[in-house]
Amino acid sequence: LGSIRLGESYELCLTTHVRSPAGWHVDPLEMYRKLRGSNPAPYAALLRCGSGLAVCSSSPERFLRIGRDGVVQSRPIKGTRRRGGCVEEDESIKAELAQSEKDRAENLMIVDLVRNDLGRVCRTGSVHCPVVMQVESYATVHQLVSAVEGTLRGECSAVDCIRASFPMGSMTGAPKRRSMQLLENLEDAARGIYSGSIGFLSVNGSADLSVAIRTAVVTETGVSIGAGGAITMLSDPQEEWEEMLLKSNAVVASAVATAS
Repeated sequence: LGSIRLGESYELCLTTHVRSPAGWHVDPLEMYRKLRGSNPAPYAALLRCGSGLAVCSSSPERFLRIGRDGVVQSRPIKGTRRRGGCVEEDESIKAELAQSEKDRAENLMIVDLVRNDLGRVCRTGSVHCPVVMQVESYATVHQLVSAVEGTLRGECSAVDCIRASFPMGSMTGAPKRRSMQLLENLEDAARGIYSGSIGFLSVNGSADLSVAIRTAVVTETGVSIGAGGAITMLSDPQEEWEEMLLKSNAVVASAVATAS
């Protein structure tokens, strides 16, 4: 919080890794099947990278979708709550998230950052927000989601758009460059693929890329799962810790269920 008090950042996405004991063996395909069953997500992915390395992801967050027509969409997520044990509790939790001052502030700051990123490559006046702070519900969590759209300038490609926007602002904080410098000193290890992106770029100029969250890296010696959350002046350390555990729970459970 010291850097935030000094005005060096408004919001820092502080992350860590949950690591299995050394010697764990997890079959990536079985883990991915388990994850798909317990935590289905629109940007789920299984990557077999060779040499005993695999990535299992159940990301709900879109980094960028770029159409052949040059229309770009990003869907930043900021704000997470658990699902309730009954309909009444679930609706109460959902309503609380929708009205949370802290989560709405986090979301707004990242929306503004993403608008700025897209504004570097999109036509003047085309960047807009068709969805602002809408609660979306998944199997294990509620998420506060916004959408930012724009139309690429004629001279800009999908690759230009990725260069202007990577990494996703929801995984850095704001302002992006200074927040990344601060996080490099605060976090004890490189993030790897976590908080990066998984997806495709097509020869027709289109692309669709996720934010690599709810993601595990599986090797021959164990599993590593990234998780974290945004820190602002309104943050409570215990609540941030509990949110980190909530985000990692489904991925951890899938690893444990398939470990030998």
